[in-house]
Amino acid sequence: MIDPAEARVRADLDDTGFLAGIAQGRWRVHEFAYPRLDFVIAATEVDGTPSEYAFRGDLTNFPATNPMVRIWDLEANGPLSVNLRPKGNQRIAITFQHWGDDTVYRPWDRLTGPHNNNAVNLAHLAWRPDRRLLFIFEDLHGILNLNARAHRLRAAA
Repeated sequence: MIDPAEARVRADLDDTGFLAGIAQGRWRVHEFAYPRLDFVIAATEVDGTPSEYAFRGDLTNFPATNPMVRIWDLEANGPLSVNLRPKGNQRIAITFQHWGDDTVYRPWDRLTGPHNNNAVNLAHLAWRPDRRLLFIFEDLHGILNLNARAHRLRAAA
């Protein structure tokens, strides 16, 4: 019998919206071995060039317990070095900063949510058990591609 948390993760990975993001090249699953999910999100660098960043998620007791996500170096099998993390505006810098628990600094994250009352102060970004993995992937993709918008605005000026 499959663990209910694992079954929910698998259902989220088979969700139409999630699969559409894969088809569009926005993200991909690198490896899934419950409760660990390694994935890659497409990004835009400050100079407008496309790139991508890997992440490791801990989905223990999903969705009742918030996911815990770290920006990851798949080759080194550890957190991505600070000097290799995404650059750009303040939102990018805060999200991928190296902090005490070194998870992505988003209110939906298991460790960031309680830090400084992030989940309370930014309730629209907080984790709730009715949310899907797609919520996290879309959030990270949006942040990692803020540079694309800034680059387009600079080019149009």
